[in-house]
Amino acid sequence: MKRLQSIYQELLASEQIEFVQNQHQTILHLSDFLEENASTFRNYIKNFFKRKDAKNCFYLHGKVGVGKTFIINLAFDSISKKAKKKIHFHDFMIGIHDKLHQLRKENSNKDKLISKLAKDLSNETDFLFFDEFQVTNIADAMILGHLFEQLFENNVFVILTTNSHPDHLYKEGLQRELFLPFIEMIKTKSVVIDIDIEQDFRKKNINNSQSFFSSNDTVTKLKIEDIYNHLIGSEPVIDKKIEFKKRTFVIRRLANRVARFSFFDLCGSTTSPEDFINLTSHIDTIIIEGVPDFGNDNINEQERFINLIDVLYDREINLLMSSMSSVEKMKSSKKLNEKFKRTKSRLIEMKSKFKV
Repeated sequence: MKRLQSIYQELLASEQIEFVQNQHQTILHLSDFLEENASTFRNYIKNFFKRKDAKNCFYLHGKVGVGKTFIINLAFDSISKKAKKKIHFHDFMIGIHDKLHQLRKENSNKDKLISKLAKDLSNETDFLFFDEFQVTNIADAMILGHLFEQLFENNVFVILTTNSHPDHLYKEGLQRELFLPFIEMIKTKSVVIDIDIEQDFRKKNINNSQSFFSSNDTVTKLKIEDIYNHLIGSEPVIDKKIEFKKRTFVIRRLANRVARFSFFDLCGSTTSPEDFINLTSHIDTIIIEGVPDFGNDNINEQERFINLIDVLYDREINLLMSSMSSVEKMKSSKKLNEKFKRTKSRLIEMKSKFKV
C-alpha cells in the first residue's frame, strides 16, 4: 500500500478520524499524484520528453471545514525525503517579494529575476506545499504566472489548498484580465479536486475541543487549525508589526484578536515582559505551538516562557497550547524549578478557563 494511504488507514483503524468518502477519494488521488512524481527516474524522463500534459500541481479546493489542511498535512508527513517545504501562502509571498527586492539590487538583468528565484527554489525543494492559497492583490497576481511557470519548468511539484475553484481566483481583482493566463495554466497543469462535503468537521471538533495538547503530531495540528479557523472566522490573517522604544515585535497570524505563534517565535529570541505586555493589548486569544520540555540547555527560553505566562494570566488572555509533555509532567531546569511550579499551576488554571 502507498505511504499516504497507509497513514490514513492507520488513523481510521485507531479511530482518531472517521471515514468520509470525499476525503478518502481525495487521499487516493493525492497518493497517485505523489507516487507518480516521487521517482527521480520518472522526473528525468518527464523532463527529457517535456510532456505537455504533465501535471505539476495538485489543486485541492472546497469550502471551510472539509479537511483540506488535514489532508495536505498527512501528505507532507508521508514524504520521507528531505526535499519538501510547507508554508502558508501569505508568508511565502512576503518572502518572494523580499527576495525579488534583494535580487534587483544584485542583478543588472531584471528580466531573469523570477527565473533565478524559481531555480533557487528548485534547488531547495521538489515538493512545495501551500495552505490557504489566495490571490488578493495586483502585485502577487503579476508575479504568480511567471513564477509558477518557472517552478513547473524546473520540475517543482506544488500541492495547495484553497477555498476557490481556479476560475474564481482573484475574482473582481484589479486588472484581472492580466491574471487569466495564469488561471488557464493552473487548470492545464493541475489535478483539480473539489472536496466539498456537507459536514463541517471544524464545528464537530470544536464541540469536543480541548485547549492543551501534549503532542505535536498531525492530528494535533489539525485540531489546532480547526480551533484557530473557528476563532478567526472570515477575518483576514496578517503578521502585524508593533513598535515601541525603537523595538519591533511581530504578532504572528493575527486575525479577530487571535494570534498564533510557535514557541520559538515568542521565547526563542530576546523578547521581554514588555513585549508580551504590548502584545496583549492586541489580542484576546493566543495559540502557542511546540512548547518543549525545559532543562539547563534552554533556561533562557524557560525564563521568557515563565514571564509570558505571568503576563497572559494576569491579563486573562485565552490560551491554546501544544507541548512535548502534559503540563503536569513538564520538565524544568534546576535553577527555575521552584519558580516553574507556579507557572504550571497557572497553566492548569488557564486550561480550565479556555473559551472557544
